[in-house]
Amino acid sequence: MKPSDEELVDRFRSGDEDSFRILVERHSPRIFNIACRTVRDRNLAEDISQEVFLRVYRFLDGFKKECRFSTWLYRITINVCFNAQRKRKEEPKVLIPSWEVANVGSNPGTPQLEDESFSPQKTLEKKELTTKIKSAIDSLPGVLKMTFILREFEDLSYRELAKVLRCSEGTIKSRLCRAREALRQKLEIYLSEGL
Repeated sequence: MKPSDEELVDRFRSGDEDSFRILVERHSPRIFNIACRTVRDRNLAEDISQEVFLRVYRFLDGFKKECRFSTWLYRITINVCFNAQRKRKEEPKVLIPSWEVANVGSNPGTPQLEDESFSPQKTLEKKELTTKIKSAIDSLPGVLKMTFILREFEDLSYRELAKVLRCSEGTIKSRLCRAREALRQKLEIYLSEGL
């Protein structure tokens, strides 16, 4: 049976450096995925992932078991992502092609091949819609965007989101409702056209 994150933290605190490596291997795909979806720049997402785990290493002694390790890790990830976005606010965006973001957690950098049963027209329409959806998500205000990404792409529960973002479950539901409504308004014209 695999040790829990909290057991690995205890082992690391007792001097077992290998435990930290296991934590990084266990969580780095998800952290990279969150960073990729948030900043939409593969190089910056890699930098963010490294910064997250540097902070985890530096502050792991301060981790208290009042919450799960993953909750604490997501908080750090969110803070590093927001800091990175603030720093590059004036810089032009470099968008990641849709195939690079798809299932990045399972095997980063591996293109996801299209189902050949789709016609070229359907494939083009799907890519256009994917681009519109990503653009709409990118246009959400920071906290709405992060809440939406963690819920819809990382499948965190309302309770987990409330702990990660340090607010009530009601606030999480309200943010998600606002994010979904904003996306619906931005995408309504494309969805009604059948794209």
